[in-house]
Amino acid sequence: MENIGDRIKMILKELDGPERGKQTRLAELAGCTKALIGQLTRNPGQELGYQYAKNIEKNLGYRVDWILKGTLPKFANEQEFSKQETNDLDELIELTLLYRQATGAARIKLMKFARALDKVPTNLRKPITIDKSK
Repeated sequence: MENIGDRIKMILKELDGPERGKQTRLAELAGCTKALIGQLTRNPGQELGYQYAKNIEKNLGYRVDWILKGTLPKFANEQEFSKQETNDLDELIELTLLYRQATGAARIKLMKFARALDKVPTNLRKPITIDKSK
């Protein structure tokens, strides 16, 4: 696979079921527009953003490095997925502990923050880092 357009075409061919070849479905899974997927298939010089490639990796299993650069292996292994799930779980545990320690107005602020995060599109979310030294 020489360029990203070829790799996107391959992913489209390998989609399961009636969604095989559908640019709309791949765009949904990547969190981008159908137009961008179309541009990628027609214009090998077009670039796909890292977060979109990360969404494809998360949803379909194709590695970000393979999608963006053609670097093998093509698929992410189980350890890569379990590591990401562990990081997500650790962040959730830390937020839960913060909530339990908070009282009154601080608890309300944490709840408002958590509800606001739910409204942020997944393709715009970034990992939360908490300074444990304090």
